[in-house]
Amino acid sequence: MEVMFEWREGLNSQEWDAILSSMRGHVLQSAKWGDGRKLSDGMVDHRWVAFKDGIPVYLIRFEERRILGIVKIAWAPKGPVSIKRDDESIVHNEFLRRLKKKGYFLCTTNPWEVDQGHTKNSTFYTIWLDLTLGKERLWKNLHKQFRYDVRRATKLGVIVKKSKAKGDVGLFYILCKSLSRHKGFHFSASLSLMTRLLEYSENDQVESYVFCAWHDEKFCGGAFVVRCGENVHYMWAAVDRRFSHLSIGEAIQWEIIEWALSLQCKKYDLEGITLKQNDGVAAFKKKLGGRIVAYPGVLIYPLNKSGKLISGLLKIYLWLQPKWQEYKAWRYSKSISTYARRVFFWWKKKNTKKGGVFAER
Repeated sequence: MEVMFEWREGLNSQEWDAILSSMRGHVLQSAKWGDGRKLSDGMVDHRWVAFKDGIPVYLIRFEERRILGIVKIAWAPKGPVSIKRDDESIVHNEFLRRLKKKGYFLCTTNPWEVDQGHTKNSTFYTIWLDLTLGKERLWKNLHKQFRYDVRRATKLGVIVKKSKAKGDVGLFYILCKSLSRHKGFHFSASLSLMTRLLEYSENDQVESYVFCAWHDEKFCGGAFVVRCGENVHYMWAAVDRRFSHLSIGEAIQWEIIEWALSLQCKKYDLEGITLKQNDGVAAFKKKLGGRIVAYPGVLIYPLNKSGKLISGLLKIYLWLQPKWQEYKAWRYSKSISTYARRVFFWWKKKNTKKGGVFAER
């Protein structure tokens, strides 16, 4: 069979991210992200790109995971990135054959693309803002309450600034960890990873900032944002509950949008909403007026008999995971409502004894 593709490995970070940006790939496929994971968490990754007639047509950065130190699994977050062509399936199958020769048992991917055929059945959703609409149209697309809150935050003296300072990212990280403990979810990002992503490099295709909100010189909240080529990604965010009445989240989001527009970016990915799309985070993101899209989810490719067994177990895990997340969210909401009822009845009892509003007349 005639070799159709030229595979290259070992491209330097700047070359890789330049190709990724030209193919409009996701930041999790970037060398910047891979280098950050390697330096902060010790993650081993590999980067392969296929060329045809001198043009890159298929790019994939995959992380090497191991079970019991022996079983090798290739995990490609938000990859692969490919140019839609008639031979797309051919190059993908060639990639899988190359993995098998390298001793991998299984390959898992979750492409950053719209799932056209199974939108209702998808468990992975996000919201995309089309920045090509322009500032005026994007402003009009915001929910009217959101627009009001942006103006209100400005009048109240909220200031939002983008930053790379270690002190600012430290404040942001501490707030994220505190919020995760309070709400009972696992915050997976490390301070080391954030710091690595914020570091300046000659690579201008991928850059990160923490957008910090301040009021009366007090840190109120922030959002960690990464630009990859013409796309902007909303990675992590947290708001100090003590300042939530100042519309901190709304002020931060509009500042991010204005910054992205100044760089002529084309897409702003809010990076995920929940399956039922009915929690507070989803409701907030919907107010930005973007388009809800479904992802294909995690795709599993067993490469041998053992890989088939592992893939079966992995499918069960992936099926249970969203249900477990829903259960944890339900438990959290129930605990909050129970706490609120206890506070109310304590307050009622206290006022009754003192002849307050609930005392018998």
